Amino acid sequence: MTRIQPTQFRNLAARHFLGSADHRISSYVVAVLSVAVAIMAGELVTSLLQAEPIASLMLCAVIFTAWFAGFGPALLAIALALLAFHYYLVPPINSFTWKHSLFVLHVTEVPRLILFSITSFLVACVISSQKKTTEDLRRSGEDLQAAIEDQKRIEAALMASTMYLTEAQRLSRTGSFGWNVASGEIFWSEETFRIFQHDPAAKPTLEVIVQRTHPEDRVAVQKTIEHASIDGKDFDHEYRLLMPDDSVRYVHVVAHAARDASGSTEFFGAVTDVTVAREAEGKLRRSEAYLDEAQRLSHTSSWAWDVRRREFAYRSPGVYHIFGFDPDKGPVSLQAFRDRIHPEDRGRNIEAASRAIREKEVFDVIFRIVLPDGSIKRVRSVGHTVINSDGDVTELIGTHVDVTEQFEAKEKLQRAFEEIQRSEDRIRLVIDTIPTLVWRAGVDGVPDFLNQPALDYTGLTPDQAEAGWPRAFHPDDKKGMLVKWSAIRASGMPGELEARLRRFDGEYRWFLFRGVPLRDESGNIVKWYGSSTDIEDRKRTENALRQSEAYLAQAQRLSLTGTFGWRVATGENTWSAETFRIFGYDEASSATVDMVLARTHPEDRVAVRKAINRASTDQNDYDHAYRLMMPDGSVKHVRAVARATRDASGGIEFVGAVTDVTATKRAEEKLHKAQAELAHVTRVTALGELTASIAHEVNQPLAAVVANAEACLRWLDRATPDLAAARRSAEWVINDATRASEVIRRVRALANKTDVEKVPLDLNDVVRDVMVLVQRELASHRVSVRMELAPLPMILGDRVQLQQVIINLVMNGIEAMQPVTDRPRELAVRSGQDEARHALVSVTDCGIGIAADNANRLFNAFFTTKSSGLGMGLSICRSIVEAHGGRLMVSRNEGPGATFQLALPAHQEDA
Repeated sequence: MTRIQPTQFRNLAARHFLGSADHRISSYVVAVLSVAVAIMAGELVTSLLQAEPIASLMLCAVIFTAWFAGFGPALLAIALALLAFHYYLVPPINSFTWKHSLFVLHVTEVPRLILFSITSFLVACVISSQKKTTEDLRRSGEDLQAAIEDQKRIEAALMASTMYLTEAQRLSRTGSFGWNVASGEIFWSEETFRIFQHDPAAKPTLEVIVQRTHPEDRVAVQKTIEHASIDGKDFDHEYRLLMPDDSVRYVHVVAHAARDASGSTEFFGAVTDVTVAREAEGKLRRSEAYLDEAQRLSHTSSWAWDVRRREFAYRSPGVYHIFGFDPDKGPVSLQAFRDRIHPEDRGRNIEAASRAIREKEVFDVIFRIVLPDGSIKRVRSVGHTVINSDGDVTELIGTHVDVTEQFEAKEKLQRAFEEIQRSEDRIRLVIDTIPTLVWRAGVDGVPDFLNQPALDYTGLTPDQAEAGWPRAFHPDDKKGMLVKWSAIRASGMPGELEARLRRFDGEYRWFLFRGVPLRDESGNIVKWYGSSTDIEDRKRTENALRQSEAYLAQAQRLSLTGTFGWRVATGENTWSAETFRIFGYDEASSATVDMVLARTHPEDRVAVRKAINRASTDQNDYDHAYRLMMPDGSVKHVRAVARATRDASGGIEFVGAVTDVTATKRAEEKLHKAQAELAHVTRVTALGELTASIAHEVNQPLAAVVANAEACLRWLDRATPDLAAARRSAEWVINDATRASEVIRRVRALANKTDVEKVPLDLNDVVRDVMVLVQRELASHRVSVRMELAPLPMILGDRVQLQQVIINLVMNGIEAMQPVTDRPRELAVRSGQDEARHALVSVTDCGIGIAADNANRLFNAFFTTKSSGLGMGLSICRSIVEAHGGRLMVSRNEGPGATFQLALPAHQEDA
């Protein structure tokens, strides 16, 4: 990055000020000369024609001054003309001879002087405005013509890229926008209009965004907009939209702040519709909360026992609550749970689980828990086994239910039955006080008794229990309920079923019905007793959980991303359905690391195996991309990302995702191929080569702009902002941006075939600019440069065309040294003057040299010594040099290589 030193800056400012001062002085000299010429013309006309043209001539002097010098000098001309006009009217009139009464102003002269002053002032205003308007219209016409030509060139590419961008935004539900803070102008893409459900024909405004924002988020959005417009910093926020149909939509907005050519702040960003993701997250959180709350209210819990590892794979918070532990204090050991079980029940509990694993059946056991305060809980544990494809039991899944209250109620109920002989009313009182729906049915399954809570819930009377109870079930559940109830009665064993029961107000809720037979001394069933438990919240939780799982599977399918889990210690792998699809396996198969290696492309297999081994050894996160060879011979590109976590036992478990990036890779390959073809076409003409080199180097001033802008922000972000340092950084940003703009302007001028722009130049400055542009080529070909630049006279030329000539000579030297391997590759660039004060620049290489029979033909069109050359570069260079009145020569060195030299005449004014 080139920085202007303070001394250089003062010299530039002084030259600019002196130049402006000379221009102003010459403008006022024009005013004086115009009036002087008008006076002489008036004297001549008066003496020859005996006329009085002084007013017309003075007005012409004012018009001439206003047109060629501007409004300020025109005012001076008006003052001088007014003085001359007055002098002309003082006796003796019609003469500019010596006046004795110069300062005597007669009242008859006042109207003429005032009229002349007003007329002259109006004419000066009109002429100055007309000149300024003419200049503005001319410049506008040139700019418009350039813009039209540029528009024609980019329309084709813009149409294709717009189509691709629109389709990509539609698929990803992401729209783009632009916002100019100073003008308030906002640009929306088609997808952004769709997200906001705004008419594309209407102009988007900040008011539209705020009005569409959800009322609860509106203040936050307004603050974000205000901070962004004031601070001019990037922002990233998420809020809700309230659509016209009263639906709510979640959007995520990200914007980057930039500065336009005028220095105003512009924001470029994207708005993404994340409604589906947020709703899925909300439903999942609600389902988890509902499940936890349902277990807490129902005094239940869930757990999973890993048979092979002999430890719990999962325990819900309810397990901790039942056993008297705090789940927020971290995991609790297995022995601590076992120590809470009553000693008399401990062995029976273990035996029940072992028998279930051994016999691959369900188990149901009730045991006691002794809490630290000495109180006793009674817990019912119900579980079943999970069997893998080999027929082995892998897990035992079950639930703990705190049946202390039920057991106490059962004890109370038993005591009540024992006293049934003493008081029938007392029995009913006990049953009615139980906080659950209790019923009794005959052998035929028809209810003949409902306790008071059941009557209150259904709104039935005791007389309506027998006939009204079946009608209380939901019509869709009645048939299935009767079938299951018949099966339970036929089995003669305790059983349960689920169905929806109508409340007295007409609302249906899910209930769990449990029935237990009462047998006489002969073992015959005489009655069925049961209870009904409200499980509506649990049902909703289960449905929400299933729905969230369906959403997740659909999202993975659409994004071509599967999830997996890998326990390093056991080698256990868990794949989602999309992961099986990506690797081309049946979901019924058991996932293993060997399956991954089997599908890996043979060329990538060693790298993938090393990545897996390194991950299992280092136990760090990994991110690896590789190819898959599918059974049909096709190749897939995938990217696997995983995070290392610790499970409940402290072992390492990798949780990650694998994404099918085949389409992305193919797009990149197409892009690389297109870039290669474009590079080949660009090298065909010297103009294309120069344009690509200059455009590439635009990155350097832009990188400097970014670095200086970031430095400026750091100076401003200090506790006490360093304004002087920030101002210097801002000045450097302006200089670098001006440099980038100049490069772009030159490239556009060449591409638009504009006229040659010859200005006074220092040829050494052109050489220095070229060496910056070809720095990358010099480094890539390992070529060193020795520059010996002497002071040169100013020349008159087009900077861009002369840069093209020197770049071509330097590139030829680099290519000539490419076969050299036995000596250093050195390029010498020298400048100087000849006897005629011509500016000389020579480029000397140490390459393969030039054959004697080729020396005279090098500058001929279509002659080349390169296998891939067109023979146009040196021919164009000679045409450019000769168009500047110079000459281009070549000579063989005494040693290896050749020397190209160009000579240009000095600028005439400088000479």
